Amino acid sequence: MRLLSLIFCVITFTATLFFLISDFPDLSTFAGFIYFTMIIILMLICITGIILNRPVISRIHNKFRIRL
Repeated sequence: MRLLSLIFCVITFTATLFFLISDFPDLSTFAGFIYFTMIIILMLICITGIILNRPVISRIHNKFRIRL
């Protein structure tokens, strides 16, 4: 379940970053400022989810480590 959450966080972060870069809002208008603020809040939520799922990342990394 945590792996699925991590995957969703990474996908959402990537999509949010894409929309922020491709359609940067006009910050001189109130609607543009609200859109920009909502995008930043969504990115912060995704970063928090990735940080909370950090043990899953280390477990996956340890599974694929070559043992000699």
